[in-house]
Amino acid sequence: MKKILFIASAILILLSGCENFLDSELLTEKTTANFPETEKDAQEMVTAIYAHLLFESPETSSQYYIAQLAGDDCLGGNLSYSNNCATNFLMYSGNLNTFAGIWDRCYTLINRANNAINTMENVKSWSSESERNRLFGESYFLRAMAYYELAQVFGGVPLRTTLESTNLPRASVDEIYAQIAADLKNAIEMMPAKIYPKGSDMTGHATKYAAEAMMARVFLFYTGRYEKNELPNGTTKEEVISWIDDCVNNSGHKLVSDQRNIWAYTNDATEDNTEGFRYQYVINHNLKWEGNSSDETLFANKHNLKSDWTYTWFSNTCAQFYSPSADNYSNKDSYPFGTGWGAGPVSPAMVNEWKDWAAKQTYTDGYKEDPRLTGSIWSYKALDPNVAGNVLMDCTMDEGEPEYTVSYRYYEQTGYFQKKYININSYNEGKIEPFGKQMFPGISSQTSQQLLQIADLIHIRFADVLLMQSELKQDATGLNKVRARSHLAPVAYSLEAIKQERRWELAFESIRWWDILRWSGPSLEEAGDILNKQTGFNIINAATVVPMVKFDYKKRLQATQGYWPIPQDEIDISNGVLEQNPGWDASAQFSDWNNM
Repeated sequence: MKKILFIASAILILLSGCENFLDSELLTEKTTANFPETEKDAQEMVTAIYAHLLFESPETSSQYYIAQLAGDDCLGGNLSYSNNCATNFLMYSGNLNTFAGIWDRCYTLINRANNAINTMENVKSWSSESERNRLFGESYFLRAMAYYELAQVFGGVPLRTTLESTNLPRASVDEIYAQIAADLKNAIEMMPAKIYPKGSDMTGHATKYAAEAMMARVFLFYTGRYEKNELPNGTTKEEVISWIDDCVNNSGHKLVSDQRNIWAYTNDATEDNTEGFRYQYVINHNLKWEGNSSDETLFANKHNLKSDWTYTWFSNTCAQFYSPSADNYSNKDSYPFGTGWGAGPVSPAMVNEWKDWAAKQTYTDGYKEDPRLTGSIWSYKALDPNVAGNVLMDCTMDEGEPEYTVSYRYYEQTGYFQKKYININSYNEGKIEPFGKQMFPGISSQTSQQLLQIADLIHIRFADVLLMQSELKQDATGLNKVRARSHLAPVAYSLEAIKQERRWELAFESIRWWDILRWSGPSLEEAGDILNKQTGFNIINAATVVPMVKFDYKKRLQATQGYWPIPQDEIDISNGVLEQNPGWDASAQFSDWNNM
């Protein structure tokens, strides 16, 4: 039976120099009888898979966004009744379809990967065996990424690897992780042992080394979360160590000079103007952005300046969500940080824990503090918009940070926002605009900062690889390489040292939530205790200082077992084949922050 393959135009958008990877023709009504026939057809199929790593609305379509708000690094923010606050409290707002976007996006990616894997043998000739293997390997890698996202968020989900569109029940967690591990093993064996240089047409494609690193991440999460010794397809710890060692020793990836230079606020365009607009922190610390696709990045979502109001996901939309809210949107008070929708304000409890930990460390090279603390967190003076000069909250940690006027509508503002993924502006010819427009002039006529954030959204970087290597081998070598970059003296290996270093090095990169789940095991005791520390400090709600509510996160976490609700629409259309996760009954309904 012929199957119709509907493959939308590939929308994985990269920076200039990568156009061959960005654009493909719209392919419609292609069937398994006539497609793919050529190597070019196969390349277009794989490019179309990559498109669904991107998301238009991260609050409904990305586990990256869920993890940022659900962990103990950030609060929900935004409005009192928003999905952001609901996510922070491990509840739901409105209905149980909140994360239908994740389900739809991941299964679209999976279906496209299945199409590629099950039909690329139709190609009549290949330019080389290595090109054939690359395309198959990338398809396996991307399918593994999608199933891993689904399994982390929802637990067991329907497992589909063929072109059949049957109404499948939820597979077990073990069955899903067996498939993920098998796909990653195929990817490791088939993808090239190389990295693609910045500016290459291949920049943004997965490689063998990205698959090796992802296998280590999957192994650590699965074996910790479910108290296992190996992955359910039989992949052992020794195999994973051999792959992570290969990645460290042979990939060519390395740490950049200063961790702060990974993040877009250190770009030249933001500082290079004659109108007096400067971010003094960058100047004081002699920072310089090392750009997208740096030596440290193994795999990332790529973005550029081709967004419009139809295709907003060409831009890094997380930056818009994670930017502070304002009423006038002039961006002058917050320069170089743009304003946005106020999600994910940093928890003061997290800041205080970091300060306490940093004060106990021994430093090298004349340093006296962890540079990542002020390098990762913008601490501003929150000003009352109704009373000129009235400071509601002064959380300033470092000279050179902008003051900021608090929006009267928004909730859970703390005086802290993270700097890693946030709208970044520059000053150019008398106006403030997103830094990408100044760096790459003439590409876009758009003016909204929401559409023009070009920073990579990084999934895996080399610091994480080194820390995973140390954890797997119970050896301090990788741990101390990461510490040395931030001028921290070496320490002996311990799991506690790994936990601390991962928290601070990878803060606000949506890894912390998954770490605390896996370190807690099935009981989730440790994770619950960690989450319950989000209390004992003041926040700003609608321009009024109030105490943070005391909420029993541990109770909610254990009620849900760390899983989010299966979209109710999917349960309904399955005619009872799919079952809902525990803990997501009416008692989990979130109506308003003020009713907590």
